[in-house]
Amino acid sequence: MLWGVSGPIFLLDYLGAVAVAVVIAVAVRELTGRRTRGATPDRVELAYLTDRALLACQVGVAALRRAGGVDVGELATLHAQGPPPAGSPALVRALHTALRRPQTWAAVLADPAVGRALRRTVGRLVRDGWLLTPGQRRRIALGTVPLFAVAAVGLTRLVDSAVEGRSAGGPASVAGLLLCCLATALGGWWLTEVPETGAAARRLLRRLRREHADLDPERRPVWQGRDTDTLLTGMALFGPRPLLAVDPAFAVQVGVDPERDRPRPDRKPARR
Repeated sequence: MLWGVSGPIFLLDYLGAVAVAVVIAVAVRELTGRRTRGATPDRVELAYLTDRALLACQVGVAALRRAGGVDVGELATLHAQGPPPAGSPALVRALHTALRRPQTWAAVLADPAVGRALRRTVGRLVRDGWLLTPGQRRRIALGTVPLFAVAAVGLTRLVDSAVEGRSAGGPASVAGLLLCCLATALGGWWLTEVPETGAAARRLLRRLRREHADLDPERRPVWQGRDTDTLLTGMALFGPRPLLAVDPAFAVQVGVDPERDRPRPDRKPARR
């Protein structure tokens, strides 16, 4: 018996240690960023939480378009008409300012005022706890250390067995331990991918998506006749597909990919 423990017993202990390490990693991930302060994010901010800056800008320009404030010009340019809607978020006002002269969507995204508005939006979300700070992200990454430590112990046993010429158990135990070590290391590597959103933001998005499940593009909702608030909510929670359904030419102009954002086709029933 290597290390005074038989192969099957060590494998059972190893699996127990892996379970504890996984619980620690998941708990750290789910508890970090669970407290927030300030107001609930608006639709532009929800869009940023869903899919970052591009979707936030698409929701903002869609709000301008629905208010009659943006026209499509020649050579794939966009141009703002009239004032922005009253009470518009800072990013929407920045987009309107950028579009006072005709320019392409790529130029709008590169506009300094739009960039500043995006940075202020991110700052607010970080300050209020919806986005994680660098310190919180490091904490989540460090939560995976026990997984790698457990994998290292298992690999050390296998290496020690090979070097010392001693048995780490029967072939089944050795093969099982090797597979478990590899799975543990891969699981730890997967969990090191730290989300930008905190636990409270992920919980908010899940709740809102349940409440507005009828707007999920996978359910193929009918968008014609829907009001602007419903359209923007659907975009903020599920991506830009709703804009492609109600205003396809404009959607393509602002970077919505008809192929990538197309819902998966329904499966044909199997013939009997």
